[in-house]
Amino acid sequence: MDPRAEQAEREAADAAVEIVRRDSALLRHPPDLTVYEKKLIITFMIIPFAIAGVLIRVALQRLQTYAGAPVFALVYAQWVGCFIMGMATVYKNDLFFLYHPVHVGVATGLCGSITTFSSWQWGIFGAFANIAGDAHPMGKNVLAAISELLVTLAMSLNGYRTGRHAAFALQRLRNKHRAYRRSRQRPPLHKSGENEENDGENENSTPVTAEHGIDIQYDAPPVPKMVSLGFSLKQITLFDQAIVLFGIVSWVAVVIAAAVSPYQRDLSLACVFAPVGALLRWRLSFYNGSAFYFPAGTLAANLFGTLILAIIYLLRYSVQMSTLSCLVLTGLADGFCGCLTTISTFVVELTILPHRQAYAYGTLSVVVGQAIMFLVVGPFIWTHGIELMCAV
Repeated sequence: MDPRAEQAEREAADAAVEIVRRDSALLRHPPDLTVYEKKLIITFMIIPFAIAGVLIRVALQRLQTYAGAPVFALVYAQWVGCFIMGMATVYKNDLFFLYHPVHVGVATGLCGSITTFSSWQWGIFGAFANIAGDAHPMGKNVLAAISELLVTLAMSLNGYRTGRHAAFALQRLRNKHRAYRRSRQRPPLHKSGENEENDGENENSTPVTAEHGIDIQYDAPPVPKMVSLGFSLKQITLFDQAIVLFGIVSWVAVVIAAAVSPYQRDLSLACVFAPVGALLRWRLSFYNGSAFYFPAGTLAANLFGTLILAIIYLLRYSVQMSTLSCLVLTGLADGFCGCLTTISTFVVELTILPHRQAYAYGTLSVVVGQAIMFLVVGPFIWTHGIELMCAV
């Protein structure tokens, strides 16, 4: 028999015995893994992640805004945010055990602030209404709006899927490495006289296929038992206190920067308003389980943020105001509305809902979002013309 084939059979047998042994141990002694949900700490964890998210989004938009750009700049931020969200969903349990507020900070604070639903709706409406004033017929406006809708949605879904694939690939590499280290440290289990007692490892394991068709052990963290502490001060550690301090300091820092520094004040104001939008969206997410048919909290956040953005653009097109007022409106649009609304969570929900509910939820979100834009901004620009009174 080929030595390599014989070695492969031995490794497969060893892996199978190890999986059965450890799964039996888990059934006899299930892990008691409790993760405390500290909403007070999560609140302050979201703040710096939201500030980082709006900075990344605005930076990507500015980087990709140039003459002759092949696609609208916002699509890159949507892709990046959904990519990170895809990885965060795969490593969800890992982040829970590392430090639970980190997962909420990454998923809600960072990804939700990099991506934005309201600006996407404005982009669709702007293409249909030909806000840029390009010389082409109405039919081309419709095609431009459809392109804005489909390209953003396709790129967001692609970013999410690619992020998950990247995370799975990293997990496979990690588990292959762990399996290799175990095979080097322990003698083969199938030999007589070498049936040791369980070594006490308490890992949740499922087989994965490695090269040459061998089943090796796939180490995945067990699902934690969540215990909500609400906004109480119970179980608060020194590290939790440091997170609270860091959240306060980061928010105060951008407020001081917006008040003192005249440089990039629109960006600093966006950072000031970003945590407000992200925290409101997180609070509204508590209602996602209240409706059987669709995530009511995300829908409310996206549509409310779209309404506020529509009002902001109505003011920018209809009211002559000071430079500072224009900067505040820009900060509200990029910071508050951009972080209150999200595509990353929207895409995750579209992928996990049943097909009929997903199509209904996605269609309802876009149709109502466009109705808001048409009803709030449309009548004015179609009767008074397209002239931006407040430009930064």
